[in-house]
Amino acid sequence: MRRFFVLGRLYSSRCYSTNAGNLSIIEKANKEGAQSLIGSFTHKNGFDQCLDKMTIDSMDGGIAKATLPISDELGNSYGTLHGGAIATLIDVMGTLALLTHNSEKGGVSIEMNMSFLSPAKVGDTILAEGQVVKSGRSMGFTQVTLYRKSDMKVVATGRHTKAL
Repeated sequence: MRRFFVLGRLYSSRCYSTNAGNLSIIEKANKEGAQSLIGSFTHKNGFDQCLDKMTIDSMDGGIAKATLPISDELGNSYGTLHGGAIATLIDVMGTLALLTHNSEKGGVSIEMNMSFLSPAKVGDTILAEGQVVKSGRSMGFTQVTLYRKSDMKVVATGRHTKAL
């Protein structure tokens, strides 16, 4: 296992493994429909591969739900879920919610904002829910809420706007 440093943090090559055979969530939804995304998270050597332990639980009617155990790789120096991981979750969950409306339009991010409300520790599990607020011909607006599974306390909320 190869180890390397990025911004002062030690990573192993296992964390950033090559998954060349996998499709991205957009490619898979385009090819097989949004319902095909339910189950283990699909990624293709992209930034969102940090969510490789995520399970998509449901996708229907503008709502996507997923579960993610917080591993060391997703933690910050305080041993809690890193803000960058939260941003990635909000991005992906907003996209998944939009794909329930049209599996061929994952869109391109225009704007995101988030509020960090409570910590979630490494070892906790996050329940993520993305919901379409509005989806038009050229723009999609979503809201995402992340909950700590143990007590359903809100960890973070975010809004994600995409050009479709």
